Amino acid sequence: MRTSVTDFGPILMSKVLGLNETQESALSLIFSWADSQGLALIDLADLRATVAYLTSEEGKGELAGIGGVSPATAGVILREISALQAQGADAFFGEPAFDILDFLQPRDGRGVIHILEAERLMRSPKLYTTFLLYLLSELFERLPEVGDLDRPRLVFFFDEAHLLFNGIAPSLLE
Repeated sequence: MRTSVTDFGPILMSKVLGLNETQESALSLIFSWADSQGLALIDLADLRATVAYLTSEEGKGELAGIGGVSPATAGVILREISALQAQGADAFFGEPAFDILDFLQPRDGRGVIHILEAERLMRSPKLYTTFLLYLLSELFERLPEVGDLDRPRLVFFFDEAHLLFNGIAPSLLE
């Protein structure tokens, strides 16, 4: 499963990176600037390059009218991106982006079982949190509230579910 940095969004990215409110605001500003320029942030390299550009002598004027990003804040963001990359996040961010609605494609009128093996992912807590935050937020945003159906449209079974909550990042519990 993959998604672009743009689709992941600044709020989830801030939570995964463990940013404070000021840093989250700066990251949102960076995402907003990229969007206004028509720049898609596909992977973490794109995000790193954008942060670096907007805090360089050449690019810092781009944000001057709307607040800018301090070098200290940019440094924190870049360090946290590096830490996320060290856990293998480059494999998660990129294209083609996964569409959560692919889980809901019946075949011959019957449901399909999808198995997501995440044993290796669980060894990288930050990356595992990133994946779960993305999956749960996409389900919440993309699936409409439908009330009680005769048959469920989607069912998740988490084997060893207690492992989801042992030592999990506070952002996921939130």
